[in-house]
Amino acid sequence: MDLMGIIVWLAVLVSLGLFIWMLVKSLKGWGALHTTLLTLLFLEVWCFLFFTAGVASRRNGFVKAYEKLKTVVETKERELDTARMGDKRDPKTDYSSFIPLTNELNRLLVERGRVWRGATVTGIGQNEASLQLGFGGMVAGNPAAPAVADPAAAPAAAPAVTDAGLSAQSVVHVFGETADPRGLMPSAYLGEFVVTESNAGVVKVKPTGSLTPEQIAAIGSGTYPSWAIYELMPLDSHNAFAAEGSKIEENAIFGRMDLNEIATLLAIDPSLATAEPTGLSVKQAIKARVLQSYLNDGARPPEGTPPEQVYVRVEFLKDHSIEVDAQEQRNATEGGFYDLSGRSVDARLKRGEENAKVAFKQGDQLVFDSATANELGKQDIVRAVAPVFVRQLNDYEYAFREVRRQITAALQDAVLIQRELAEMQKSQTVADNQVRLGQDERAKLDKDVAQYRKELDVINAEAQQLQESLQTEKAEISSTFKQIQSLRDQIVSRQRALSEAINAVSGGTNP
Repeated sequence: MDLMGIIVWLAVLVSLGLFIWMLVKSLKGWGALHTTLLTLLFLEVWCFLFFTAGVASRRNGFVKAYEKLKTVVETKERELDTARMGDKRDPKTDYSSFIPLTNELNRLLVERGRVWRGATVTGIGQNEASLQLGFGGMVAGNPAAPAVADPAAAPAAAPAVTDAGLSAQSVVHVFGETADPRGLMPSAYLGEFVVTESNAGVVKVKPTGSLTPEQIAAIGSGTYPSWAIYELMPLDSHNAFAAEGSKIEENAIFGRMDLNEIATLLAIDPSLATAEPTGLSVKQAIKARVLQSYLNDGARPPEGTPPEQVYVRVEFLKDHSIEVDAQEQRNATEGGFYDLSGRSVDARLKRGEENAKVAFKQGDQLVFDSATANELGKQDIVRAVAPVFVRQLNDYEYAFREVRRQITAALQDAVLIQRELAEMQKSQTVADNQVRLGQDERAKLDKDVAQYRKELDVINAEAQQLQESLQTEKAEISSTFKQIQSLRDQIVSRQRALSEAINAVSGGTNP
């Protein structure tokens, strides 16, 4: 019994004793009727007090039980609200809560479009592939695991095959699927295809252009017995490659990136994530750079990061609101989800008129691009806290098309180069033959030159001998000539003397 109960019982006992004393004192002056009426009145009042005390006691019990249940209900409501919305005092989004996770799932579904998973490959032709869908239509995510059937139950009727929802001439993106603890997961991009026929769950597709050698090898290897068909190419996002269960931290604003998953998708050694890509082939070096850019997403910017990829985490110096919904409205297929200023134009992403502005309080922190952070800083709205590396998102549809175009062009260039090399090889063979013939001619000419030199030596020797003989003959002839000249002079002198003698004798003139 509590203190209040003890006090009540003491008051009852005191009132009883006081009534008895007053009754005894008043018996002499009152009659029997008055005494009886007063006694009955007291008993009635006393009974009323007992009943009132009982009601009060039960009410106190009910009030205590109500307070306990009220506390339990409030606690459960807070737990339910936390499970639905997350901790409202925590500015970081809790993706383990129902509504944030549902919103993220809806965002992914809006960006992804329709998906057909588990399509069985029933035939691959020269330029066409035939697929058998394992379900009647489109699914939003991974198909759930089938329930184990009761052996005693009657076999369930096969579901009727309905239209898959893929119309002819639709352009789709096809991925090869592999088994994963999470279900069938796309692991290899097989290319862009166009639907040529779709009827009763059977879909035939053919490539929109020339496939790369890697895609042809993946399709023909049989590694992917089931394919996933995407109506739209999945969009890139900063948290798509975050490790499951990772939390947003100061140096990982998008969560910790899953090294093994990214390295598996890039088909590269995970150890290259921290090593300088030196001594690698061009292809491996590019993959190493891409791997590092994905892993550094949301962390401190490494040295040499381009300015356009350096964002700034800022702290608001005063309350501020930013409008996030644009006045115009259009579908994403007509020009994207956002306008040039980054406001939502797709009705599915708009927050509505009441929530068209996002309010920030003093002390809140957020990540902006450098230009926006500088603009808000000039207005003394925010102050810079730390730089953040934000990876530039990829347009995978354009990237795969561009890579395929470059590979096709490279293959064509390779064929042209091979042809040019073949022509050069032929020319080189002809040149080698000509060189060999020239070398043979040179060898013959060398022999001829050697023979010529020998003959020249002989001729020179003979000429020398002839020259010496000539000089000797000349000397002899000159000596003979001189002798003849001398004899002639003698003859002339004797003839003159004889003529003079004859002239003298004859008296005539003789020549």
